[in-house]
Amino acid sequence: MWVVSVAVCAGAPALPNIPAYTTNVTQAPYNAHGDGVTDNTTAIQDAIDDVSTHGGGTVEIPGPGVYMTGPLTMKSKINFQIDSGATLRMLPYSTWYSSYSTTPLLSLLSLTNIEISGGGGIDGQGLNWWSENPGSGLYMIYFSSCNTVLVQNVTCSNAPAQQIVFKNSKGGNITIQGVTILAPSSHALTNPSHNTDGIDLVGTNCLVQNCDISTGDDNIALGSSSSSAVTSDVLVTNCTFGSGHGMSIGSNTAGGVSNLTVINCTFSGTDYGIRMKSDDLSSGGSGEGGIAQNLYYYNLGMTNLGYYPICIYSYYKSYGDPLGITPADAAATNAAAVTANTPIWRNIIISNITATVAAGGGGAGIIWARTEMPATNISLIRLNITAPGNFELYNTRNIQIVDSQITPTLVPDTFSLYNAEFAISNSAPTASVFSMDGLTGANSLALYGAQASMNDAAAIGMNPLMLNASSLSDSTSLALPSSSVVNFTLGSNTAAVAVTGNLTLNSTINLTNGSGFASGTYTIFTYTGVLLGSPVLGAQPAGYSCSLKTNTLHQVNAVLAPSQLPTFGGIQADPGGSVVMTGSGGITNGIYYVLASTNVALPLSQWTYIATNGFDGSGRFAFTNSPNPGWPQSFYALKLP
Repeated sequence: MWVVSVAVCAGAPALPNIPAYTTNVTQAPYNAHGDGVTDNTTAIQDAIDDVSTHGGGTVEIPGPGVYMTGPLTMKSKINFQIDSGATLRMLPYSTWYSSYSTTPLLSLLSLTNIEISGGGGIDGQGLNWWSENPGSGLYMIYFSSCNTVLVQNVTCSNAPAQQIVFKNSKGGNITIQGVTILAPSSHALTNPSHNTDGIDLVGTNCLVQNCDISTGDDNIALGSSSSSAVTSDVLVTNCTFGSGHGMSIGSNTAGGVSNLTVINCTFSGTDYGIRMKSDDLSSGGSGEGGIAQNLYYYNLGMTNLGYYPICIYSYYKSYGDPLGITPADAAATNAAAVTANTPIWRNIIISNITATVAAGGGGAGIIWARTEMPATNISLIRLNITAPGNFELYNTRNIQIVDSQITPTLVPDTFSLYNAEFAISNSAPTASVFSMDGLTGANSLALYGAQASMNDAAAIGMNPLMLNASSLSDSTSLALPSSSVVNFTLGSNTAAVAVTGNLTLNSTINLTNGSGFASGTYTIFTYTGVLLGSPVLGAQPAGYSCSLKTNTLHQVNAVLAPSQLPTFGGIQADPGGSVVMTGSGGITNGIYYVLASTNVALPLSQWTYIATNGFDGSGRFAFTNSPNPGWPQSFYALKLP
């Protein structure tokens, strides 16, 4: 049984406190014109400065109208309100780049109590930027180290590069709600946009809700190249993602990303759904990896994705998008020294995900951590994914796949593996079969109420292997060396390995008792060829003797019988009033039934249940629930349940 934690989100971010003073940029002395031609940079900046001198308030951009402008510098305690029907538009590329280079449209630097609101729009006229200067990196709206921020109800479109950006340290209490962000897809056949991230977010105690983001790069991206710029306590909810690269973390995570919850969102036509990407400094770039942990994704619907619904990988600079990566590629990455910039992915829950990947697209998912730093403690719960490719697990530890259905449509195997430690679990046994292939590495597999198959067991090299109410079939001969361990939980549900071909069995075999366990014969291996090897029995259920036996049916069976029952002498009352048997041998403590008769073949229903404390140091066997002292003082027997 898996224990799954639930994210606890931080409190709602504090909202800005804006004074009541209001001015309109079209009024004197500013005299801005919404004619789509006039350069209103000075007029709008004067209005911002004037409101600031009054201690703050609202700067209104009235509609209808298109207000052309160059760069603007915001001030604290101001609501920059763009009314419905109004558009704030960047000057054309030729004018802007020659006059202002890559200065942002709106610069908000070390401010507090800031709001951008209204039903109007902010337009970056990005077409010429994308074609003539696609690497400009010009942020359209740039918040640096700002606190207590509200961005709501505006439409941001066609930025030269990133659209709404929060960077640097000390940012917090950020709310973005009801915002629409639009730019052409980076895959568009005509006029594709470049690097037009919807929201780049660094800060603490942040809320993004009820937003619609369709753009040419990351829809939302968290993380920073600065080790002092921490991103934590972030909630993203009720958002719709169209074209773009999905809900992303990275590639720069040096400051750390933690305590993120993404819930009740939809993705349609995005490249990825959940995307986490990074690398270390040895691959080039700046900042790069850090710790990303305590990340929770719930109730997400994804349709017509281009690449992967779930993508976590640590070789972003080395390989770019991980499409086409194979187990051989993962095996070829040598371990490097662990540094402060090594990407770390851990403590992640992804639950209730329904996803389809478009025909000709990628796989069901990939988790590809670094050789020197595997991804750890990731729970994938109630996934229902259909994709052309399979789910890839490379360099992982403690991955739990629970109550999930993964359906690859163009490849035969559900999973592709290298150096993967994972478990497949179902709340109830199911007939669905998870198939897998891969390369030898530190692979291990646990199955709980699951059926699995593999077609090259020697290559996969599972060690240890655990089966509980589960079966594993191998379509080739299987050789298990003395270094391998196979664990079977025995009970009313089958736990067995079925081999088509020869079975070479030198493993240590551990047995434990599960639901419905009783003494008897359990088939743990079947094979169609020849049986070779000398397995070793390890752990066994307490109170039972066990042996391994083969038969003409090409089976390896575990035969379990109760250990020797105790032999007893007289029965007497001790000074405490309990009834005590004396004797020796057999099991020294446990749960027994007692019978005052020599007919030990009587059904168990006619025996009296007792819980024992076992033999004491004097060889006395004391009953917790004593037999009736009036019973005959002889012919007592004990029996295991």
